[in-house]
Amino acid sequence: MKKLKLLGSLTLVLAVFIPSFAFASVFTSDLSYGVTTSKVSDLQQFLKDEGLYSGPITATFGPLTRSALIAFQRQENITPAAGYFGSITRADANAIFDSHPEWTTTVSNSGSYSNVNGNTIQRPAYSPQTPAGATAQCRDGAYSYSLHHSGSCSGHGGVSAWLK
Repeated sequence: MKKLKLLGSLTLVLAVFIPSFAFASVFTSDLSYGVTTSKVSDLQQFLKDEGLYSGPITATFGPLTRSALIAFQRQENITPAAGYFGSITRADANAIFDSHPEWTTTVSNSGSYSNVNGNTIQRPAYSPQTPAGATAQCRDGAYSYSLHHSGSCSGHGGVSAWLK
């Protein structure tokens, strides 16, 4: 029990004193069919919040993501509605985000790494709520975005719970 209390206190201290950055508050890169990255998870969550995507948050830009993106582009009168997340669609999505600051999740870092497949992945981070794209919660309270079970939460005490 004392260990749990100490762990909770340590997590709180880290969350308060580690500088935080906004996660997924602004889309900054193009995304297209077949791409796998944590930024696709952010797009999927955004489309889910818009009521257009009902699939799982997978980090892979597949047919369900493309269909939901086309529906978003049509809803926003973006032409052509081709299912490519480029500069015009990003600007529109960012404008929606800017009008809803309550959607932004704050995490303790904004760093990333390349996984074994060469995909860019958000580094594990602490957050007061489960961030979009997180795949596991680590034993020390951090959230992991790893797309492979083998590397999740290394350096953070291992996996406490899988989220996906």
